[in-house]
Amino acid sequence: MGWSRKFVAAVLSIVLMFAFIQTVGGYLIGQLSHFQDNGGVLESQVEEKVVRQMVLQLEPMEYYTFQIGSFENAAAGQARIDALARQGYRVYVSAGPPFRLWLGCLGKELAVADLPEAVRESSSDVFVQKLVLNETALRFPAEDHVMMEQVSALLSSYDVVLKHSLKTFQDYRYTACSETNWAEMLGQLTDELEMIQEMGRALLSNEDSEPMASGILDLLTVTGEYEESLKLIQEKKNDQVILLAQSCLLELIAQYHSFMAQESMAEIES
Repeated sequence: MGWSRKFVAAVLSIVLMFAFIQTVGGYLIGQLSHFQDNGGVLESQVEEKVVRQMVLQLEPMEYYTFQIGSFENAAAGQARIDALARQGYRVYVSAGPPFRLWLGCLGKELAVADLPEAVRESSSDVFVQKLVLNETALRFPAEDHVMMEQVSALLSSYDVVLKHSLKTFQDYRYTACSETNWAEMLGQLTDELEMIQEMGRALLSNEDSEPMASGILDLLTVTGEYEESLKLIQEKKNDQVILLAQSCLLELIAQYHSFMAQESMAEIES
């Protein structure tokens, strides 16, 4: 009889324990399901940051230069550069490899036959190379007020002066324009370049521009060299100084594109 009571008590204990587990288990499952349905702790709470991006894409413009050589090794073309320099011609070397030797920067296409004989004879492979201004766009976060207001305005001003330069240089020969026309065109370009340099210096004075200060300084340095080359045209009035100014213009265009590309990359990666 005692054994029977113990057995019944044991069975009753098991039943009550099972009922408790079912009750509590059902409550926990219900609570967890409730949390999931209402965006609770079991759901992934990943917050995506949306960055609005602005793009400064200035209107492209084609221009032309004469390619007088191409080298995988920059030193290999030095003899040709030196030979032309002795005759008063400054050659622009593009970024490479390959390193391309360019002479002239023109808003319209001229024939190779129009080049001076000394230049034509410097290489057996001289041809006209078409290039594009504004092949690069500037991309930056819409919240970046320095890029939106100051940098975009600076680059837009560069766009204007570079296009004016290409319209001015329809030829490399001084006799292509009258002295009066040269004075007017070069005077306008000089005024525009001085305004750009003032804008650049104002941008540098802004503490928020510190990360791009090196790029701005490089751009302003090349801008100053180009301005000085324009003054030489007015002083010397010959073809060599026009080609010198056009080489400086090629360098300025390259620096302008490089600045946009570098600042766009910096913004996208950050």
